[in-house]
Amino acid sequence: MQKKRFQKKGAIELSMTTIIVIIIGITLLSLGLLWVRSTFTNINRISQGAFEKADGAISDIFKEVDKTLSITPPSIELQQDGFQTVQFIVTDFEETALTVKAKVTSSDKSLDCLFADTLKTESKEYKLESGKQVNLKLIVQEKGGNLGVKVCNVEVPTIKGDNSESLVVNIVKSQ
Repeated sequence: MQKKRFQKKGAIELSMTTIIVIIIGITLLSLGLLWVRSTFTNINRISQGAFEKADGAISDIFKEVDKTLSITPPSIELQQDGFQTVQFIVTDFEETALTVKAKVTSSDKSLDCLFADTLKTESKEYKLESGKQVNLKLIVQEKGGNLGVKVCNVEVPTIKGDNSESLVVNIVKSQ
C-alpha cells in the first residue's frame, strides 16, 4: 500500500514541475521575441536616418545648382522632440555682387527653424560675388507638437524673382 501512495505523489510533482517549466519557457520566449522586435525596429530607424543623410550628401556632390535658392534635402522625417540640420544654399547667378540675409518662418509654433550661424530666425549678412554661393545650416527642432507635415519657409528678400524655398518636415511619433 505504501508504494502506491508515493507513486501518485511523484506523478503530481512531475506534473507541477512540467507546468512550471512550460510557463517559464513561454515567458522567456515572449521576452526574447519582444527584444528581437525592438532591436530590428531600432536598426530600421537608424538605417533610415543614415540613408536620408547619405541621399543628401550624394545629392550635394552630384547636384548642379540651377536655382538661386535650394534646400538639401528638400524634405525630412523628424521624431517628436527631435532635431536635425539641413543645408540651405544661396547662389548668385547675377552679374553683380549680392548681399544676402535670409529669414526663416515655421508653419507651426511647436517647430523651431533657426540658422546655425546666429541661432535665430535671421542669418548673418553675406556678400556674394557673381557665380559664388553660400551654404547655411538650418536647424529644425520639434518641441512636442502634433504629428503630421509642417513647413519651414526660408526667404531672401534681396533676391529678385523667386526668393523663397520651403523645407517639408514630417513629424513622426518618438520611439
